[in-house]
Parts: sequence; C-alpha cells; structure tokens
Amino acid sequence: MFPNVVHEVESALENAEISNDEKDEMNYVVSVAKKRIEAWKAHLLRLINQDEARLDVLRNLDAYSVLLVLDWAMKYLPRKYRESQTDWFGKRGISWHITTATRIVEGQPEMLSFVHVFQSCNQDSVTVLAIVDDVLKQLKSTMPNVNSVHFRQDNAGCYHSASTLLAIRQVAKKYDIKVRLDFSNPQGAAAVKNQMRTYLNSGQDVETPEEIINCVESSGSMPGVRVMLCDTPWRIFPSQSL
Repeated sequence: MFPNVVHEVESALENAEISNDEKDEMNYVVSVAKKRIEAWKAHLLRLINQDEARLDVLRNLDAYSVLLVLDWAMKYLPRKYRESQTDWFGKRGISWHITTATRIVEGQPEMLSFVHVFQSCNQDSVTVLAIVDDVLKQLKSTMPNVNSVHFRQDNAGCYHSASTLLAIRQVAKKYDIKVRLDFSNPQGAAAVKNQMRTYLNSGQDVETPEEIINCVESSGSMPGVRVMLCDTPWRIFPSQSL
C-alpha cells in the first residue's frame, strides 16, 4: 500500500494550485519522508531477521556451545558522590566493554558477564580482538568442554571490519573453538549501571577505571560478572591483581 500512497500524494501535489516554490518544497518533504519510512521498514525487517537468528541460536545451545553478546557500553563519565558544578565540566569518558556469555546446561540457562575497563584505548578491531582473546581464554578455563561460540554484536565498524572477521577465527582456533557471527541492534549494560548508581548513592566516588572495578566488586560483587582492568589492547589484567 505504501507505494500507492506516495503516488497519490505526488499526484495531488502535481495538480495542486500552489506556487512552484511551494510545490518544490513540498515535493522535497515528501521525498525525505519516503526515504525515512523505507529506512524504518528496512529496520523492522532486519530486526525480525536478527531476532530469528538469536532464537535459533538459543534453541540449539547446550553445555558445549555458548552465545556471546558483545557491546561497547556508552563511555562512563566519572562521578563523585557530591560534586560541584565546576567538577562536572570538562570530563573525559572511560571506555568499557561488556560481553555476556549464555549456555544451556540440563535445560537451565547459565550466564556469565565479562567487563573490560580501559585506562585508555581506541574502540577499534585490534582492541575487540584482544577482548575476544581474553574472553575465550577465560571461557575455556571455566568451561573446558565448550567447543562452539556464537558471537552477536551490533554493526559498529570495529565488529564487522575485515580485520576483525578474518582474525577472529584464528583467535578461536587457538582455543580449539568453532565460531559463528551474527549482528544485532546495540545491547546494554543495565545491571552494571544499576550497581554504579547504588555505589554512588552509598557515598562513594566513581572517577577512575580502578574505582569502576571497586564498584562492580562491591557488596560481595555481582553474581556471574567478571571485571578486568585493561591498560592497552595487549595487557589485560584480572581485577584480582589490583
């Protein structure tokens, strides 16, 4: 029905008794609206397709396969429990990456999250591959029988660049793991952010990567969450070394 509607609108504009300038302006508005609606329809179609891929993976998960959802969380702005207006301006965000692992054991889902907090980094394919290498290493250590991993991430360039797609299989091969890659809409880090809000409200500050580590590990730490402090893409330290 949509093409017919657009055609009727364009025909009505063509026969409208208005000035040429107004007609050109209205034709431009219709053209832009048409492109936006088509992009929205394509987004919905892509969303349904991506969700079917996710459900297909979940249906086939077992103790030997893991679904990994990767996402660069929005940069965290350092915060104090009580801060002045001057403290607020000129802040630099702290980069952190969230990876959530899911597998099915005896019909029950098991989840484990990996949080990589960076002193400084570029959010590029080199950093992503370093994170993937660390996650697969920890997965193989925690779940030695895992032999298949399904990666799911958004369409950021660091995830779908040629260097990432080519190298990720080599990284997985090092741990004797088969990989499959899917893309999705951006994911979130809501549980960790809730922990940060609670930590701040208790009177603590979260201004540095080290304080983010302390925050996530506070109150007995978050169940099923591992957090790592990362200096560069080639140096990733477990939080226990702090």
